[in-house]
Amino acid sequence: MRNLFYKEHEKIRPLAYRLRPTKISEYVGQGKLMGEDSALRRLIKNGRMVNSIFYGPPGTGKTSLAELIANELDINFEKLNATTANLKELGEVVARAKKNLEMGGGRTILFLDEIHRFNKLQQDALLPHTENGLLILVGATTENPYYTLNNALLSRCMVFEFEKLEIGDIMEMVKRGFSELGIGFDEDVAQYISELADGDARVAINYLELLSNLEGNLDIDEIKKIFEKRKLAYDKKEDKYNIISAFIKSIRGSDPDSAVYWLARMLEGGEDPRYIARRLIISASEDIGMANPEALLVANAAMDATEKIGMPEVRIILSHATVYLAISSKSNSVYMAINDAMGDVRGGEVEEVPKHLRDQYKELYVYPHAYPGNFVSQKYRERDKVYYKPGDNKYENMIKQKMEKLWDKKYKY
Repeated sequence: MRNLFYKEHEKIRPLAYRLRPTKISEYVGQGKLMGEDSALRRLIKNGRMVNSIFYGPPGTGKTSLAELIANELDINFEKLNATTANLKELGEVVARAKKNLEMGGGRTILFLDEIHRFNKLQQDALLPHTENGLLILVGATTENPYYTLNNALLSRCMVFEFEKLEIGDIMEMVKRGFSELGIGFDEDVAQYISELADGDARVAINYLELLSNLEGNLDIDEIKKIFEKRKLAYDKKEDKYNIISAFIKSIRGSDPDSAVYWLARMLEGGEDPRYIARRLIISASEDIGMANPEALLVANAAMDATEKIGMPEVRIILSHATVYLAISSKSNSVYMAINDAMGDVRGGEVEEVPKHLRDQYKELYVYPHAYPGNFVSQKYRERDKVYYKPGDNKYENMIKQKMEKLWDKKYKY
């Protein structure tokens, strides 16, 4: 009776779940990450696993690989989603892991999906259990972990970066989907939905499952009509990265009309407004910077709005920020300054901190606020190389005059 119930249950589970691989040899994609000589593959071969962060776009196999590793190493597997889990649920996982270890069941892999959604307190709560070896943490995230995770937690983990799947990889998954659904394989349909998925196998499989509910054969022309709007944004010849590139370059080139058009293309194609807002923030510093410091405030306000307001209303706020940035004066001076400075550091230009700036010699430090104009000339590093070179615009011309007055010839460009 149990086996009969299990088989019936399997039939009603989403196709994406039914197609998940059960062994490493069935895993599709991530050739660089899972190559024979890769660090992750060697860990699995040696029967080991370390605290890890799986970072990459959705639908690229992060969850499937975590489950496979647990199966391959015969390790207890627990799964939580950081968007809904709380400290109580984490405590329950820890309790089960302790009991499992005491009964000779070994360690436990905790797969924490959307780990970037955990706040600092919750991330800190993971530390003792990853340090004492009770839990092997595998956190999955679509956000850059170097910006979203605590340094304390990140320092205890290896970061493995997943890439968008190739069309061939998605085609392989779709082909398996045809077989699982018991319908005849149609290469045109498979190719179309594989391209439409934009590197996300889960999306392609979900599309196939939706289409399988249509009566009759899957006709490619009919399918194209069904997905016409989805196809608007990103096809194989002109994908999201080309469009976002055109968007940013239109802002940089002070063309608000083109910038708004590319914004519309992204929004109509279903792009996450938060992704667009993040790029606006980068542009506000990289392309505008000190020519108009308020641009960063406008972009940051737009980013904040995307967290609170959804489509379609947020389109207005993103358009507001886009036009503001496009018509603003431009300067890449801060972008060039940090690149130049980091280039020197990487090249071995590592200077000692001047003695009078060190905390233990604070009595040698001259306090600028004790002087007229809140300024006093003193050395802040040994070399005199100029990194920040004000651009030729109204705001930075005033900055240039101020620097020349304060530092005499040092800041003459």
